[in-house]
Amino acid sequence: MAQQGLDADDAARGAGAGADVRVIAFYLSQFHPIPESDRWWGEGFTEWTNVRKARPNFLGHYQPHVPGELGYYDLRDADAQDAQATLARAHGIHGFCYYYYWFNGQRLLERPLEAMLDSGRPDFPFCLCWANENWTRRWDGLDQEILLAQRYSREDSLAFIRDLLPVFADRRYIRVDGRPLLVIYKPDAIPDLAATVALWRDEARQAGSGELYLAAALASWQDNPTTFGFDAAVEFPPHGHAATSVAYSCDFINPDFAGRVVSYRSYVAQLLTRPRPDFKLFRTLLPAWDNTPNRQNTGTIFVGSSPEIFGWWLERVVRQTRLRLQGDERLVFINAWNEWGEGCHLEPDLRCGRQYLQAISAALAAAPPSTPERPPWDVVRARANSGAASARTVRLPAAAAPAVGCGTRVSVVMAAYNHERFVRASLDSIIAQTYANLEIIVVDDGSSDATGDVLDDYAARCTTHQVTVVHQPNVGAPDAFNHGLSLAHGDVIALANSDDRYTPARIETMLAAMQAADAGFAFSDVRFIDFEGAEIVSDHEYVEQLRYTVGEALRAPDPLFMLVRCNFAMTTGNFVFRRELLEHIGGFSAFRVCHDWDFILAATYHTRLAFVDRPQYEFRLHGKNTFGGLRLRGNHESDEVLVRFFAGVARHPIMRERASADAFLAHCRSNGLAGYLSGNVAPRVSSR
Repeated sequence: MAQQGLDADDAARGAGAGADVRVIAFYLSQFHPIPESDRWWGEGFTEWTNVRKARPNFLGHYQPHVPGELGYYDLRDADAQDAQATLARAHGIHGFCYYYYWFNGQRLLERPLEAMLDSGRPDFPFCLCWANENWTRRWDGLDQEILLAQRYSREDSLAFIRDLLPVFADRRYIRVDGRPLLVIYKPDAIPDLAATVALWRDEARQAGSGELYLAAALASWQDNPTTFGFDAAVEFPPHGHAATSVAYSCDFINPDFAGRVVSYRSYVAQLLTRPRPDFKLFRTLLPAWDNTPNRQNTGTIFVGSSPEIFGWWLERVVRQTRLRLQGDERLVFINAWNEWGEGCHLEPDLRCGRQYLQAISAALAAAPPSTPERPPWDVVRARANSGAASARTVRLPAAAAPAVGCGTRVSVVMAAYNHERFVRASLDSIIAQTYANLEIIVVDDGSSDATGDVLDDYAARCTTHQVTVVHQPNVGAPDAFNHGLSLAHGDVIALANSDDRYTPARIETMLAAMQAADAGFAFSDVRFIDFEGAEIVSDHEYVEQLRYTVGEALRAPDPLFMLVRCNFAMTTGNFVFRRELLEHIGGFSAFRVCHDWDFILAATYHTRLAFVDRPQYEFRLHGKNTFGGLRLRGNHESDEVLVRFFAGVARHPIMRERASADAFLAHCRSNGLAGYLSGNVAPRVSSR
């Protein structure tokens, strides 16, 4: 088979694109006949057999997939593998991960790998994934009509790893810090998994192959792989998906179809918003999925996929990988290079050509967005007297009485946006505080509803406290808070959201906690309320998560242990801090979602935190929360916040004593934060 030519633009994009992130595509070798397939499926059977016979199940259903420039290749032809590698390399793919079919010493579909090892062609990086599920007639690995079963034993485990050791020695084999990478597809199928992993490692060391880098696929198994001796995990979509069904919108033309039709877009969002796990995870992308060729009437079909969405997804995964992982561990997988029978291939077809490959090149070459900086306090403070501030409409109360009470003056700063339904109750809860020496500053951030009118009316009618209302164009909560901070005169700042409420003794309680702990920053446990203001007790993800996180925080030596895992302070409105802190850390950075987390983590460099473990703040959950629908952005911002925090962690106060430093670093490493620590703590720790 002759190699296909490459466009000059394709070659230029692929050369050096995303060199710090290695993209590895899973590679299927079932494109040549073998005696077992002849016996089980019919003479001359290959993956192409099913691909050719697939038919649409509904109007607009893209089947069959017809290969483009590479054609219906036969992997017995070395030119076919050369052409694949040339195309992959030109578009930024680092290597292939070959499926390795081992059944108690019997191997299947080994010819392409063996030919590549013997001939040195193609000269392209590769690694292996042991496809250790039963070979069945159902195409899904389930234990019905087993054609070739896996039978595990200590002897077979030794034979398996010994069979691989010569492969690991190949100069093209993909390594992580010098260690050959091996992926195990179904770790849960292996009895006594930890012992088997230890056996493999010992055998490799004794044979002189050194340490292995073992990664567990998260297919049917979702446990923490490090507890069984693995180094990392590899996502394996579409396993475990909960994509939204869209079958209701399909005009079916196959009356026998009983499968699933789901949204690709919803699945991308689902994967991008998954919480960061407590172990090293290599993200995996899916260009598309439609296993109609293998399961015509019972398949799962993802609709709405496109090169554009795939490229958008990959760009974000590449950014995340660069932030979370370091060095050789910056790996991204794609399922798959050539799973044509699953409708899941990067190889060109007649419909999209090279568009998926070009999306990879573009995503790897895309410049990362700049991380917003925190504005210095002198810049924030100067705003109060600047032309920009005076150009905004400022309404002071018509008949404001002086604040009643004594002690430290507290400036309550509220950012308000489109909360006409809730803002009056929020202000009422502030006015009703048992601590009365307050000034109240509300910045209306360009509300498009009647929020601004409600605020003006409230300020005009209030006779117990000074209420200042500022109107500005809509630029976001961080800017609104910064504007309010520039106008504050109190020695202590208490923040508030315009849809939440204070408990009656909140400020008094927080001031007492700060004094008792000699802390310059305080926050409290949170009570969740619904649209009508009633408490939400359970059966809500935020409620359950916060209850768990607060419990963990109370057991930790310092609130920082949990704050680096998540912002369990929940919201900017839960912050109370001494105004002088702003001189050290500045105002809020322009993160759309994580400005509050960035702020509180920065504060820990300069002051102790006081955490009140009784709810003193009422956080309202409703359909108009500004974080609703922003989880995708928040997911990426959280990584940027952690990178910023850990960049200076060697000089953080928690690192001053060896015992606290060791405990904190151990906590971070055991909770999926090791990638952020890399290169940031070694000099400090080794200097003691």
